Amino acid sequence: MLLTEAVIREALPMPAAIDAAERAFVAIADGALLAPQRTVLSIGDDPGGTTLVMPAHLPGTGLATKVVSLFPGNASVGLPTIHGLVLCLDEDTGVPTALLDGTFLTAWRTGAATGAATRHLARAEAKVGLLLGAGAQAATQVLALDAARELEVIRIWSRDSQRARSLADAASPSVRCRLEVVEEIEAALDGAEVVASATSALAPFFPAGALAPGAHLTSVGSFTPQMREIDPVLASRARVFVDDRVAALEEAGELLTAIELGHTRAEDWTLLGDVIAGRSAGREWAEEVTWFKSVGHAAQDVTAAAAVLQVARKLGLGSTVQL
Repeated sequence: MLLTEAVIREALPMPAAIDAAERAFVAIADGALLAPQRTVLSIGDDPGGTTLVMPAHLPGTGLATKVVSLFPGNASVGLPTIHGLVLCLDEDTGVPTALLDGTFLTAWRTGAATGAATRHLARAEAKVGLLLGAGAQAATQVLALDAARELEVIRIWSRDSQRARSLADAASPSVRCRLEVVEEIEAALDGAEVVASATSALAPFFPAGALAPGAHLTSVGSFTPQMREIDPVLASRARVFVDDRVAALEEAGELLTAIELGHTRAEDWTLLGDVIAGRSAGREWAEEVTWFKSVGHAAQDVTAAAAVLQVARKLGLGSTVQL
């Protein structure tokens, strides 16, 4: 069965995708998932590209493998920077059952991860959201913030203000809140209560102290030890949450740098899945700054893909082909 972007959107609307993300994070925290550390293949340099292979099996939920490539130079030739496919297999026989648009599913489940963190860590009364970045992951971040909290406005900041305006125009019909493009990073951060950062920045572009007291930040852009989207000093000011401690120690450049500088220790980080399952506290007081750092995990792909496939079968969505 072939499952396109349109099918994924219909079968797994954002609130349901957030539910699937929550199941993924709990599975990681429970140790219920069978998933080796993803294979990373670096191709060329300046800018080169990266191909990731991410297999996972969550017993009773699904068996899937994602292959996704990130080529930053694609933007210069008019192509998306991220391309991927997700292959679902029957848990009992290994027979291929579905092939999903992994490019879109990656963006959708990444947005859903931000939604899950926002549900459990942001202040319930938050009204001002902020998205940093207007690239491939941005649109689903907006939808997730809007689904997770009753926001009045989501500000959008990008180094490319025209891309930010285009995103705001395209996403406005799909959200409940107002979207507002802010061109200066300082103004964008001023009073922002729920922040999502989804950029390809190699170095921090705002200081840790710029986050307002009580703010929640989810950062999903960096996924290698060399990338530092967020100021590592934030780890000394905020309570840090991660999806998977092992993955963060392998790939979260900001946290690795924060450890080197003495701002944090891995044993002090809280698993988001433990918060969702009620085993660990989330936000503990109103002025606390919380930071969820995600490098992406195969658990997110397998739970999202399984949920899409289940609904697609029930509603007769997708296209069936004979190999």
